[in-house]
Amino acid sequence: MKVMEKVLEIKNLRTYFTLMEGTVKAVDGVSFEVRKGEILGLVGESGCGKSVTAQSILRILPENGRIVSGEILLHNENGVIDLAKLELDSEEMRQIRGKEISMIFQEPMASFSPVYTVGAQMMEAILLHEDVSKAEARRRVIEMLKKVKIPNAEKVVDMYPFELSGGMLQRCMIAMAMSLNPKVLIADEPTTALDVTIQAQILYLMKELQKEYRSSIVLITHDMGVIAQMADRVAVMYLGIIAESGDVYEIFKNPLHPYTRALLKSIPKLGVRKTRLEAIKGVVPDPYNFPSGCRYHPRCDHFMKGLCDVKEPVDVEVAPGHTVKCFLYGGERS
Repeated sequence: MKVMEKVLEIKNLRTYFTLMEGTVKAVDGVSFEVRKGEILGLVGESGCGKSVTAQSILRILPENGRIVSGEILLHNENGVIDLAKLELDSEEMRQIRGKEISMIFQEPMASFSPVYTVGAQMMEAILLHEDVSKAEARRRVIEMLKKVKIPNAEKVVDMYPFELSGGMLQRCMIAMAMSLNPKVLIADEPTTALDVTIQAQILYLMKELQKEYRSSIVLITHDMGVIAQMADRVAVMYLGIIAESGDVYEIFKNPLHPYTRALLKSIPKLGVRKTRLEAIKGVVPDPYNFPSGCRYHPRCDHFMKGLCDVKEPVDVEVAPGHTVKCFLYGGERS
């Protein structure tokens, strides 16, 4: 089996937020890699740290957030760059944002400025990174709008965000993100604000563009159905850590971590009638005060007293490329 080239590596990333109530460890030791031309699904409940991981990669955290430790390694023509060590507003970091790593945000209506046309905002990204004329930038914007199946692209380029529907705005967001052919595209729940029919169209569009441009995608979502349809590999997050990761077929066929199993059980199955949907018991713990030991143990059906509530499990490789952080499969430090 040929091993694909890595384009992005996250190693033991820790991102904390300082608030009046205390410190929130939003990302607490996350590690994964993104390979060339693949789609990595980052999945988990709301509040598990998926979006903060994405913001850490692009260094666009809120003022009270900081990367405490870890590496964010971008592989490009110049070698390997650790983004965690770059200054937030350095020229090098600004050149990487948009050109080498782009992001599709969760809510397109809030991502575009309402006082500039869609075309002007898309042109700005091209003009910032490439030495082209405004006429050429406009031509490329119209071409990208056509690629994302926007009708009357020549007219839409001069329209304001409030004149477009949510689905059309999300297409414009994808067009802007892909306009510079980035190595890595981070899609932060790109279909959450859209209805089901438009969701399917957007996901199909992203997959088509990914094949055409050979970009790698980090797809952030809480929807395991979207992961099954889109991803090549999956990383399951819970309370700031990666609980399980592996090939998408392996994870769906043989989920090992109790949390992964619970997520999959909560999906309604076609043709199976139930009076009550499965739900993960308990609630997400207080972010200011994580439980001791394994973070999932207060909600786990396989809780082992004296072990799960005392020690924190480490990653165990149960099969090539399939790792799980659980005492059921070892998980104790040597």
